[in-house]
Amino acid sequence: MTQVDKALLIELLDYPRKRIVQSMELKFCPHAGFFNSNDDQCLSCHQEMECVWMNHNDELVAVEEKPIQEIKQQLLIAVDFIDSSLSPHHLSRRNCECENCVWLRKAQQVLAIE
Repeated sequence: MTQVDKALLIELLDYPRKRIVQSMELKFCPHAGFFNSNDDQCLSCHQEMECVWMNHNDELVAVEEKPIQEIKQQLLIAVDFIDSSLSPHHLSRRNCECENCVWLRKAQQVLAIE
């Protein structure tokens, strides 16, 4: 069986980082997007998933020290995020060449390698 290259998994995190940050509304966030599990405002915020994901996968986090399985799990969350952000005209994703669909196909192919 082929082992997934850890560097490729880490590289795949770049695109969802960019998309998640773009989607976040941080103007009124008291923590500037850094999730605080002790703050009720964070716990009830509609961006909780995005903040938690970014706090675990930001460029400042030593992702290369994480086990491959953990990185794969974070990529699966990112796949769900990107997939859910697509509009209905992306129903034929196999033919779509937008950044989202191209990244989704690549991530899904890499994650399918065991």
